[in-house]
Amino acid sequence: MTGLVCALGLLAAAVPSAAASGRSVEISDRHGRVLRTFLSPDEALSRPAALEEVSPWLVLATLAAEDRRFFRHMGVDFEALARALWQNIKAGRAVSGGSTISAQLARALNPRPRTWLGKLAEAWQTVALERRLDKKTILESYLNSVSYGGHLRGVQAASWSYFGIPARDLSLGQAALLAGIPKSPRRYEPRRHPEAAFSRQRRVLARMREWGWLDAPALALAGAERIALLPEDRGLRAPHFAEFVRGRGGAGARTTLDADLQEAFERLLADHLARLKQFRVSNGALLALDNATGEVLAWVGSADYFDAEHQGAVDGVLALRQPGSALKPFAYGLAAARGLRASDLLEDEPAYFAGGFAPKNYDERFHGPVRAREALACSYNIPAVRVAARLGVARLLEGLRGFGLESLRESPDHYGLGLVLGNGEVSLLELVNAYAALARGGAWMSWAVLKGEARSAPARRALDRESSFIITDILSDNAARASAFGLNSPFHTPFAFAAKTGTTKDYRDNWAVGFTPGWTVGVWVGNFDGKPMRRVSGISGAGPILHDAAAELERRFGSRPFQRPAGIREAEVCPESGDLPGPWCPARLREVFSRRFMPSQVCSLHQAPQASVAGQPASLAVDFPKAGDVFRLDPHAALASQALRLRASGADGSAVWTVDGRELAERGAAAWWRLAPGTHRVAVSSGARRSRVTTFLVAP
Repeated sequence: MTGLVCALGLLAAAVPSAAASGRSVEISDRHGRVLRTFLSPDEALSRPAALEEVSPWLVLATLAAEDRRFFRHMGVDFEALARALWQNIKAGRAVSGGSTISAQLARALNPRPRTWLGKLAEAWQTVALERRLDKKTILESYLNSVSYGGHLRGVQAASWSYFGIPARDLSLGQAALLAGIPKSPRRYEPRRHPEAAFSRQRRVLARMREWGWLDAPALALAGAERIALLPEDRGLRAPHFAEFVRGRGGAGARTTLDADLQEAFERLLADHLARLKQFRVSNGALLALDNATGEVLAWVGSADYFDAEHQGAVDGVLALRQPGSALKPFAYGLAAARGLRASDLLEDEPAYFAGGFAPKNYDERFHGPVRAREALACSYNIPAVRVAARLGVARLLEGLRGFGLESLRESPDHYGLGLVLGNGEVSLLELVNAYAALARGGAWMSWAVLKGEARSAPARRALDRESSFIITDILSDNAARASAFGLNSPFHTPFAFAAKTGTTKDYRDNWAVGFTPGWTVGVWVGNFDGKPMRRVSGISGAGPILHDAAAELERRFGSRPFQRPAGIREAEVCPESGDLPGPWCPARLREVFSRRFMPSQVCSLHQAPQASVAGQPASLAVDFPKAGDVFRLDPHAALASQALRLRASGADGSAVWTVDGRELAERGAAAWWRLAPGTHRVAVSSGARRSRVTTFLVAP
């Protein structure tokens, strides 16, 4: 018997820690909002609370429901036992019990058979609890240990689950409803058996009034209270993110996620995927990072975690997929660090590389010599491969890994020059974090999912500031990409926004990533089973999702212009040669350069005009603008004051100008035309002579 008492004493001493050690674990967002609660080892949902954190109404209601003389007995209430025995004899069946709160706690900690011997051992255990612990500790442990229906253990978990409030804020009516449940959690669970639960609540309130614990007005107020129960919550906000955090051992800590932004992203992804369903697109993923800290703000792993038909439990943020053209900016950035200028001409003509590799452009056209700015902004493949060949695959691969794309684990020979077109596999998490490095001016840092989390790797410089700015300037240049994507593409925003798409050649993966100085956001759409989409490109598939996600981020967190580093310079160049303009260059444009790689060569493409052969008129041609030229309206100047001086060679004073099929009033070798946004066609004629039509663009 002495050994039994000692064992019971040890058990009683362990009561407070027992309630805490078996608790469920919560994962919350950056503001403390619970994202998911993982059940305790015994499959319970528990949120222990101190007695001071519980409404006094709940304490009184619990005593009324379970143990009126709790503060007067020593664990066993002989008066209650005698009353229960008499009531059961009269009824001929068990209609009442005399178990105390202390006895119920002892039974919960160490369940025993419902035999006379078991009840005797339970009584000894109850006495041991009362001897070792004060009443406050016993009551607190009881309120944290008792079942309130389903997986709910403890009053705090029950209060949040049923009413969405902490236990300290329970009203009298709510407290009486909860206090009635532990007698029979299955029978009195209020969502499944509301009539029985509220009948039990009324009995608890009646007892409190009968024993003088309530006055008549309080009873009337509690009886009239309309209690609304929350629907049962699956507790799976940001499910992929919560699973990831738990797997990293972060359960119980506050995360970096913004739950409101997460829900907004989930809605907009679902809306867009409904639009894309006709193109055989079943899933997608979204990720947003804070550039200053690397913290994850939103993490949408799929359209629906519970959609088994489309593998919704797969996490698209972590899945390895081919990124397509989304890797091109890093290749151009690495080349810019070694002297490539945005004004340099790159040949976009049929080309064959080692191993018979012959890349083609997405539009299946060749565009001749194009400036690097236009080649990247329009995502032409052949110029990108030429840039990769100039770098060398080994150097390109090393640079990509420097941007955190560690999933590219194979050798340079494995990828070849196709690496620049995205023939390797990366995750959306890696890719978005790599673009965030561009947004920081080339400084890479590891992402974070927990507040105050230690970094998995030290920060490093992946690219110099000047080269990063030049790439950012190209990716945010709406005019530069207009010839491929139009002026009103999804990347045209009222705030500074740099963006790039990626599409695999077989339409299995579709990407779009964009950034401001403050945040970076990325999108993937496709099918987790690997089935191809129906000709969905990055600009038509992921692009609109990126646009809406960026608009949501800008609305919540704002934006600001990109800041030029001190090492950036501006200079005029000839758009046709990329060199400094000479006296005979028909047009000029301003370009940004690193001060280390300023242009020094003067254009040799345009020479002094030669006199026409005697008796033969010179050929008629539009000298300015040139085919493919892009002009931008000045938002700070009146539209009526912005005009273009059209110029022609071989024209006389009677030459007639037409723009978009309409004649201008002014005649001669030059004429003024007022700028208007859009794509325009200009030609000049003189008598029977006609020039070729020249197409150019005016960006808003």
